[in-house]
Amino acid sequence: MVDINMMKGDAALSNPVYMIGIIDVKDFEAYAANYGMPVGAMFAEVGAEIVAASTEAEVLEGEWRGNWSVIVKVPSAEIARTLYDSEKYAPFKKARQDSLANSTTLAIIPALS
Repeated sequence: MVDINMMKGDAALSNPVYMIGIIDVKDFEAYAANYGMPVGAMFAEVGAEIVAASTEAEVLEGEWRGNWSVIVKVPSAEIARTLYDSEKYAPFKKARQDSLANSTTLAIIPALS
């Protein structure tokens, strides 16, 4: 297992990515307390930055299947995947999937260099 706290070196910072989340939240107060705040702190621990989080996505075309959207800049895809697969994140992911959200779409998109 890789320790997510050991992944903040200079090499990990060279290829940033964006994690995009589109979530259909059931109860915003419960979501914030039981997922948003603790997971936001986890992102900060690995050098990630939440650049946008809002209920106000202006859809110009197509369907947006959520009521909460978030964009997080992460130092690398490796850090994003390691955090997502970590034991530390697992209970929060389970809570989001099982009780806090009706649905979630998550994607990793490479930043332009």
